[in-house]
Amino acid sequence: MTEENTQLVPCISCSKPIAQNAAFCSFCGASQKKQEKKLPSQFKLFMMNLVWPGGGDWALGEKTRGTIICIVVIAALIAYFNEMIPVIQKAVNMATRGNLAAVELLEKQLHNSGSIWVYVFTIGYIFSFLDSFFLRIKMQKKLNEEGNNDAA
Repeated sequence: MTEENTQLVPCISCSKPIAQNAAFCSFCGASQKKQEKKLPSQFKLFMMNLVWPGGGDWALGEKTRGTIICIVVIAALIAYFNEMIPVIQKAVNMATRGNLAAVELLEKQLHNSGSIWVYVFTIGYIFSFLDSFFLRIKMQKKLNEEGNNDAA
């Protein structure tokens, strides 16, 4: 045996001492090849956020961050609909009584609705795209730096 073979390092899976150049652990059988972390593409993150605000952060492993974004966006949407239910009910009641002004009332209310929840929803939804976009760039930069450190 050469000196290189006698150096022991911990297994990346079970931490038991194995030869430095071992391809597999003799105790647990785990491969000693370093797994390269592969990030999802920006397109995949975009599509996930399109369907589920915060989903892009989930795909990047930031589950808490993604959950908070999702809760804010959905809560804002629910709050907006909660404000609009009485308006819709009033318009439906007027329409069932034959009052055709109900449609105009509903249209006017919907267009003049300056509810803060619409803005919170919109900003949160856009934020979900931007957050995962920049988070992926940051993570990729970190992976590239770690790769350069390993090569040195």
